[in-house]
Amino acid sequence: MTQPASAHIEEGVIDVLKNVSRRPIEPSLASDLVADLGFDSLQVLEVIAELEDRFDISIPLNDVPATRTVGHVVSQVTALIEGRSCA
Repeated sequence: MTQPASAHIEEGVIDVLKNVSRRPIEPSLASDLVADLGFDSLQVLEVIAELEDRFDISIPLNDVPATRTVGHVVSQVTALIEGRSCA
């Protein structure tokens, strides 16, 4: 059950990234949000807001500067969702 849940999270994160981007992108887990996908700081905040709404989580803003790749975002969202279900 863990695998489908993480696959669902990965798909959701990539969907949010595509929605927020102002140009066509094909993100992979290794894609850097700024260097590879061309996101600026405002778009990164938009991504955070959409992820919080979609997954009903709260992403600490202190964690944002360390979040550079799509894989980091997926890991962070997964950890927050798993932490919420354990609470």
